[in-house]
Amino acid sequence: MSQDTTLRAEVNRRLLESGELERLEALFLDLLRESGWYENTRNTCAEKLRSGELAGGGFNRLTEEVERECREKVPEEIYQVKAIKKVLEGMVEG
Repeated sequence: MSQDTTLRAEVNRRLLESGELERLEALFLDLLRESGWYENTRNTCAEKLRSGELAGGGFNRLTEEVERECREKVPEEIYQVKAIKKVLEGMVEG
């Protein structure tokens, strides 16, 4: 297991144990909604479904079609949230 993989696993474990994971997920969802990303993603999915591009593909096909596109549209400032950095830095240092 690489050092990066080990560190990632340790941070995930600590986030789960401390309850910070749920808090950070809620924070991310709020920020995504406030930025309009959430609504844009819903609209993108609705457009794909209406267009007929995904005929017979179901949920998995829809996910494949929009996942990369929508991830790329996450506003940069969401990745820069100080609360998230502070929690993660504490996990790595602790």
